[in-house]
Amino acid sequence: MDTAAEDTSLSGPRIDPLLADRVTEALLLAGLPVGYGGHGPGVRLRPARPHDDSDDCAKLIALHWEPGPRLAAAAAMEEPGQPAAAARRVVTAGMQNALAEFLPAFGIEVVAGRLDGETRVGGAGGPAPATGPAGSAPAGSRPQDLGIDADVVGAVRRTAALAGLPVADHLHAPGITLAPCRPVDDGDDTTGVADLRWNPSRRLAAAPAEQAARARTAVQDAMRHAFGAILGACGLDLRWRRPAALPYQLRAFGLVERPPVRR
Repeated sequence: MDTAAEDTSLSGPRIDPLLADRVTEALLLAGLPVGYGGHGPGVRLRPARPHDDSDDCAKLIALHWEPGPRLAAAAAMEEPGQPAAAARRVVTAGMQNALAEFLPAFGIEVVAGRLDGETRVGGAGGPAPATGPAGSAPAGSRPQDLGIDADVVGAVRRTAALAGLPVADHLHAPGITLAPCRPVDDGDDTTGVADLRWNPSRRLAAAPAEQAARARTAVQDAMRHAFGAILGACGLDLRWRRPAALPYQLRAFGLVERPPVRR
């Protein structure tokens, strides 16, 4: 992970390797990428740095979200109010909030941070959820096999790549999943529209224990709330709908006219 580059001297900031391993394992169980060595999109871990003299952050780990390289590069060249820079802020804030929401379900203590774009963790307060075998996913559940429009699938993949989020190849794989939508009423045409949800890793999904079930629910809820705003900021046309007696659907219709980063 990218703490190796930070801890180049004995007098510099260091983090607890056991806590770093515990946090990394929780992130991987949640289905999120981890940016090792300071490269690639995903969660990056580093020692927390003090905001001022009153900020005692010793032994805390700061978690940051790095979006996809195209969005990161475009945002770095823009003024703060322009589309890519604004989208990056939404992506970062959304993922920081999601991390703070679900990590406690893995027994990891989240400490309020004082810097924008930072979530701090300070310890592991309980046992990690037991996990099951990775297993294999059944065939025939890919979006194109379920009647999802190809343009919708492409739009979800494009905006998720900007944010740095994985998209599942089928309904049982980790990442953002695309499923058919149930209509709200007889006049609700959902042909080709995708209902977006989140799958954690197969190891967490396969675990039967109650603690693992709580962790799965926490991850799924936090991530779905987060990427609803994140993918919208990256150019995806999204709408929440709720059919009678069914959970809310997060419907994806395709790209809006002005995505923050053009091809």
